[in-house]
Amino acid sequence: MPLTAKDIDRHMREIGKYVDWSGTCDTFKAGDASTPIRGIAVSWMSSIANLREAHARGCNLFITHEPTFYSHMDNEKAYDNDTCTKVKRAFLQETGMVVYRCHDVWDRFPNEGILDSWAAFLGLTGEPINAETFWKVMPIKEQPVIVLAHEIGRRVRQLGQDAVLTIGDQNKRVSKVAIGTGAITSAREFHRIGADVGIVTEITWWRDARWALDMGMPLIVVDHTVSEEPGMINLAKYLKRQFPEVKIEYIPTNCPFKVVTAKDED
Repeated sequence: MPLTAKDIDRHMREIGKYVDWSGTCDTFKAGDASTPIRGIAVSWMSSIANLREAHARGCNLFITHEPTFYSHMDNEKAYDNDTCTKVKRAFLQETGMVVYRCHDVWDRFPNEGILDSWAAFLGLTGEPINAETFWKVMPIKEQPVIVLAHEIGRRVRQLGQDAVLTIGDQNKRVSKVAIGTGAITSAREFHRIGADVGIVTEITWWRDARWALDMGMPLIVVDHTVSEEPGMINLAKYLKRQFPEVKIEYIPTNCPFKVVTAKDED
């Protein structure tokens, strides 16, 4: 029997025993789950550009980590009349592409999932000083924040991020760096679990940045997409091992912004 999109969902349910499958966002977002798979595209987000690229590569199953229709559960009606939503729905209906979200499973999957892949990408190896479900504190050689920031910047450049941002004293010497997944990289939680510097991927500037400044805890800010790209690359590799009979294509999403520096007036 040919592999179907439903078979992929069944596999994810088997490996994701820790997921609340009655309330997860890891569901089908478009298409018929019984569709035989010609090719699988894996990407961080099912943007219209990425969906079109997947179709051009001959893939009819798109596995995305993030939402397709702009809200966490893909059910926010306020987006239904947006042009971008209409264009995307029309494209999916026309092509018959199936979209499946793999978020809650892969955030917590050991070694190859989002958190562990991000740590490995940053060169943070060895046993964590402290760890919780979506965060960990890793030991590093004591160094100034600015040195660490330069190294992080060097690594993320290959994923399309021009520069990282820093908050706080760049000269403070640090040795315990916290990392986490996605939109829940809280400076307060990082401080609570023992970090003296945090690499955050989402931040509210009026609240989180000011709290970190008052607390004297430096932060390095990296794009959300970039922090999870290594894990999605590993998801594509994982699926190739599990389903070698099917074509697997990885479609990068990369950092959405470019850094523009101010020029002095002539």
